[in-house]
This record gives sequence, C-alpha cells and structure tokens, in this order.
Amino acid sequence: MDLQRKLAAILSADVKGYSRLMGDDEEATVRTITAYREVMYTLIQRHRGRVVDAPGDNVLAEFSSAVNAVQCAIKIQEALESENSELPDQRKMMFRIGINIGDVIIEGEEIYGDGVNIAARLESLGDPGGICISGTVYDQVKRKLALRYDFMGEQNVKNIAEPVRAYRLLWRDEDIAKGADKKRGPRKQPARPRTKKGLLKSIIITCFLMIVIMPLINHLKINLLTKIWQCRLTLLSNSMDVTVVTIEKDENKKMIVKNGKNDVPSFAKDPKLWRRYHSKVIKNLYKMGAGVVGFDFWFSPAYDDPTKQATKEFIKSLKWAEKKDFPVVLGQFRNAQDQGIYSEADWGYISVYRDLTWINEVTYLMSWDKLDLSGVKMGKPSFFVQTLAKKLRLNPTLEDGGVRLIGKTIPRRLWLAFSRTPFVRVPYHEVYNGVADKNLFSGKIVLIGLWMKDTDFFKVPFSPTDFTPHANKDSYGMPGVFLFANAINQIVNGYFHIEINDEWSWPTGRKWFSVVNLESLLFLLVETIMTCILLSLIYVLAERKRDKKFTYSLLGVATILFIMVLAITPILFGLANFLCASLLFIIMVHRFRGSGFKKIEG
Repeated sequence: MDLQRKLAAILSADVKGYSRLMGDDEEATVRTITAYREVMYTLIQRHRGRVVDAPGDNVLAEFSSAVNAVQCAIKIQEALESENSELPDQRKMMFRIGINIGDVIIEGEEIYGDGVNIAARLESLGDPGGICISGTVYDQVKRKLALRYDFMGEQNVKNIAEPVRAYRLLWRDEDIAKGADKKRGPRKQPARPRTKKGLLKSIIITCFLMIVIMPLINHLKINLLTKIWQCRLTLLSNSMDVTVVTIEKDENKKMIVKNGKNDVPSFAKDPKLWRRYHSKVIKNLYKMGAGVVGFDFWFSPAYDDPTKQATKEFIKSLKWAEKKDFPVVLGQFRNAQDQGIYSEADWGYISVYRDLTWINEVTYLMSWDKLDLSGVKMGKPSFFVQTLAKKLRLNPTLEDGGVRLIGKTIPRRLWLAFSRTPFVRVPYHEVYNGVADKNLFSGKIVLIGLWMKDTDFFKVPFSPTDFTPHANKDSYGMPGVFLFANAINQIVNGYFHIEINDEWSWPTGRKWFSVVNLESLLFLLVETIMTCILLSLIYVLAERKRDKKFTYSLLGVATILFIMVLAITPILFGLANFLCASLLFIIMVHRFRGSGFKKIEG
C-alpha cells in the first residue's frame, strides 16, 4: 500500500472516572462533557490544531508544532479548572492529557500509528487535571517554554515495544512549589544476613513435598479452577468491531426470493444450494459498507447439477468481490476436490477437531497449524486471524510459536478471554432481504456462521456469554462463530493469555517418557524454588525485628499479595502451585527456625 505519513504532535485527552460520572447522572454528565468539548475544540483551533476524533470521553487532536500542542493543553486545563470550580466536588470532570510527537499514517481525516498509541498511553499516566508528555516532546519544548518538568522515568506501556520517556508537566505555582520541595536522598540498603543450612534444607523439603502433593491437587482440578479464575479476572469488554450473522434452523422460512415465494430449502438439509443465496448476501454487505466478510463454513464439493450451478453463482460473486476490493475469507480446510471456491478467496483453517480443543473444559484456539489434510498443506494462519488481517489490510506471517499480525505476536495456542456481553448478532435473512441496519455492518468485521444447537454449539462453562445460563443440565452454550468473534476481539485488544503447562501429575506407563510430563515437573520445580527464594528474602528482612509474630505475619501478607498479583497476570500459572509452595515453605522455615538463620548482631 502507498501509505501517506507525516510527523505530528498528537494530543490525547480523556476523563478520569467517566464511568462513575455516567453512573451517577447520565444527563448531567453528557451536558457537561458537551460543554467542555466546545471549550477544548475552540482552544485547539486557536492553537492551530485539528480535532481528529472524539469517541466517548476521549478527544484526539493533532498539531504541526509541539509548542502549540503543549500551550493548548495548558490552556485547556486552566479553562476546565475554571469550569469545574462551579461544580460540586463529586460532579467535577477532570481530564488527563497526554502529548507525543510521532510519525503517523494518514487515512482520510484519521491518523494511525504508534505515535497516536503512545499519546493515549501517556494520557493514562497523567494526573486528573494534569498533562503528561513524552521525551520527544520534552526535547522540543524544554528551551522554548518557561515550565517545569518532572521526569517520571522510562515507562513500559501496553503494546509499545520499547520503554517511553515520560514527563509530568508543571505549570501551576503550587505544583512547581511541590516539585521543588521533593528531595530524594539515597536509600540505605539493609545488610543481608547470612544463612546456614536451614534455608537450603527448607527449599529441598518443600520441593520434595510439592512433587508428592501436587498430583493430588491437580487431580482435584484445583489448578484448573484457578486458571479459570484468572480468565474471569481479565475478561475483555467488546471492541464492537465484529458483527455476527447467524443461520438458524428455520432461517429459510423468512427469506424472500425474487419471485416472492418462500421456496428456499432448509440449510440443515441442503447447505450446498445456499451458495446461490450467499452471493446476494455478499453484495448486500458490500453496499452496507462492511469491512470484510468471513464464512465459518466447510464448502464441500458439489456433485449434482443444482449444487454445481449454485457453486458457479457463488464463485462468480467471489470474483465480483475481488474486483470491488471487498475481502471475503472462507473457513475450514481447503478441500482438494473442489478448488473452484477456495481458489477465489482467502481461507483459514478452523476445524473443530484441531483448532478448537477441550482441556478439562477450558477452551483455546490454534492461531495456525501445520496439518496436511486432503492433500492440502495447512501452514497458514487460522480463519479468525485471516479475517482480521483482511480487515486491517495486513499480510500475516508465521513465526516460531505464533503469528505476526499487528502489535505483539499472537501465540499459537490462544486462550479465549470471553467478553461480558454477546457480540451483535443479526439473522441471515435480514441481510439477505436487505432490511438489516447498515450501522451494524459499516466498517465492521462480519462473521457468518450457524446457530444450530445440534451442529455448532459449544459448552463454555466459565463464560458469562453462555446463551443458556439457566439450563443447568444443558451442555450447549455458545455457537462456534462467537468463539472466533471473541478471538478477534482479544487480538484487537492485544491481550493474550499464555498458558504454562505446570499441572504436574504422577507419570504412569508411557508417561514416564512424556516431554509434556517432564515439562510440567520442571515448571513446578522452578515455581517452587522462586517462591521459596522470594519468601526467604522477606523472612531475612523481617528477622531484623526479632519479633516472631511480625515475621510470620509479613510472610503471610507477602504470600497473599504474591497470589493476588499472579491471579491477574496474563500468564496462566497454576496458582495452587504457588499457594502450596508458600504454605509448605513457611512451615519448613518454622520447623528449622532455630538453625535456619544466624542472629544479627546489633
């Protein structure tokens, strides 16, 4: 693609606590933010800037000058501070502003790129009513504007590969005074006490007990439950970039064909004949401005004359879509017996027997596979990756262990972080009949799949998106096409769960030589040793107080905090491993307390 680029100063602003304000009083919040935006728009224009976008509570603007951007940000905060003075404390609307200089991609009135993303990340680092700038902005304005700058260090921010230098902008007299009063003296590092054999003995015994006890813990699926809990803690809200079109059992009865008669066969009985109707759906979606269409179907070969004719019509529509530069992606593996369909569109492998796998009822997808089915080598990204790639006009590439698309690499085994509410679902007949709301499709990824419990529904026990939550004996929960919608949402958000295979069990039979089994044992030992080392350092520091209650209280608090941090990490460790290792180590330390550590003199 011949992309247009330019260097710009980007200003990103949002409201701190906007959800709370909306929850307290929606109408008052909307009136306030509307008034505040008018103030911001005027000041941005006055400082030779341009408002790029303003979704929700966010305002994105660009400037050709870093000085103008910073001066505009100060004026905005001063003006809004004056406006807020007339509101009660609980209704004050405080904006955070982030400013960055970066190379951006221009597409119409929109701008994209890391330069924009970094400005948004700096905004989240800012204080309510404050301004946070990047190092590139600081380098440009430090000698031009008589302001104070508080260096915040190099910040690791989401989806940005390298740390970003960040500065807090100080322009108010009271903020400058506070900054001048801060004097940080060198911290004295406490002397590290010497240890005897008790520490090593505690670690060795803890590791041995973990090897003995953890197979029982994992047999009871306690580690599995903690991993499911981690998924619940990190559920992603819908990006609203995906619309799902579903074919239900009686969909054919609601479709209106050209002659006005309802003579469409049931999809369940004759899905091949539906290829003639897909042609019209593709054209209708194109008219409604869809970004890309993905068919979650297996297009099996056609043998009789009616299905062959329907296939020709479908292939004709695929060629039409290609001429219109309208991407269509086909699901399942490419059938070697019927190359006509798959040769006219992009495709991705999504077999439920390979890409969708159950490990103790926990769901994950494969982002790519190397299978050789029906004489066709897979070796390419899966359906949901291909669909998103076509929407973004990107070419995904395979890497060791994942797929390179945008941002960080998509892991090969992708745990699904389900959203709290279902994605938008539109019945197939509404699209075919041309009566669907085009706002649901404009610029969106459209996935077309089945909504038939006997063919394509899957149990998702820990997902709030279960469509049959009150049917305790009903194992059906979610259509397969929604799993791919959730996978796309997860990739768009750039948040991936990485599973560590640490569920150690006693090896039996051939498992003695299982690489997976040995890998689990290795992870278990590493986790145990790291836990013991961390707690031993805390124990040594606490021993300085020579207070037994204080020492063990601190060990307990450290264990709780350690587990809480791991509970929300994107790496799915078995929390039961860490909890058991912590408890066993504390018991061992107590057992060998007399010989474990030397008393510290003084």
